[in-house]
Amino acid sequence: MIFQSGAGRFEVAATDAAAAQWCSAQAAEAWDLLNAPLALPERFSPPIFVRLVPAADWREPAAFRVTVEPAGVVSLRLRWVEPAPEATARRALVQALLMRLAVARHGVNDRLAVPLWLEIGCVEWWITRAAPAQWDAWKAESAGVAPPAIGDMLAWRRGETETRERQLGALGLLTFLQSESVRETGWPELLMRLLAGDAPEPALRAAFPGRFANAPERELWWQTGWHHLRRANTLPALSAPDSRVVVGEAARFVFARDDGSDFVLPLAAVLERNAEPLVEIELNRRAAELNRVMASLHPFYRNAGLSLAAALGAPRAGKTARRAELARTFADDWRDATELEAATSAALDAPERK
Repeated sequence: MIFQSGAGRFEVAATDAAAAQWCSAQAAEAWDLLNAPLALPERFSPPIFVRLVPAADWREPAAFRVTVEPAGVVSLRLRWVEPAPEATARRALVQALLMRLAVARHGVNDRLAVPLWLEIGCVEWWITRAAPAQWDAWKAESAGVAPPAIGDMLAWRRGETETRERQLGALGLLTFLQSESVRETGWPELLMRLLAGDAPEPALRAAFPGRFANAPERELWWQTGWHHLRRANTLPALSAPDSRVVVGEAARFVFARDDGSDFVLPLAAVLERNAEPLVEIELNRRAAELNRVMASLHPFYRNAGLSLAAALGAPRAGKTARRAELARTFADDWRDATELEAATSAALDAPERK
């Protein structure tokens, strides 16, 4: 069976349809949540080819393998076991995505690289954006951990011990470098240099000129950023009414009749047509926009935003029942959010009416 996470993105093949569908959904989530830090294109040509290999047929020493062919095709072979290997699949999909981005930007050559810290940082970014409470957990856990030296993080090689401290550091470094960037300079330039195989420390100096003059200043710059990240209060930037508008507009589909009048199509009905090219493009666009503001949504509307993003990004070849379930979940979360907002507003307004 073959499933696509989106045209020109991931194409998943497996003998087990359920396994292929699960992996395709994971791939779609990876694309949506990593779009912001990686500035992904709308699609690749060709896509990333994923093959799930039953454990009985697996002959590789590692649990997955990413390969690049001379024509620029990036493929991923993943050992498949039950229950679904979520942690391994995330690492595999992220590594394949980063390598495909490297090929797209630099062509096929022997210098292409996916730094270990970047791969792990992207996995942790995925986890904390899929479940925003995990970002609060990161802050709590990192409070008792000294930040790994930035030089050690940049030089971290495959085969070395993957400690929890360095995993925390990878997410912190990925977040910090983005926060230090200005427009197209800083992180976007560093990312492209790293994927091209440039030496990490000179690449960092070139991408962030004037931030530090030597290694001690570089370390102070990084450690200051680390402590700011873990101490900063991440209150939502959007109010409850603004969040209601953002989520509501993403879930509202208006179409034109032949006579020129408009009509609103329910979310569930739109999802039923999500394999149609124009509908697919619109769903992908809305999912990307929603994920970009997800962290800013008011707590009342966070669950509604997450469930809507899941519905918009549902596998195109997925089961009808699954799409209907996602639409119902969003409807429930939306009802809870609007009721909570209304109840809170009423409670706050009550003293003024007395």
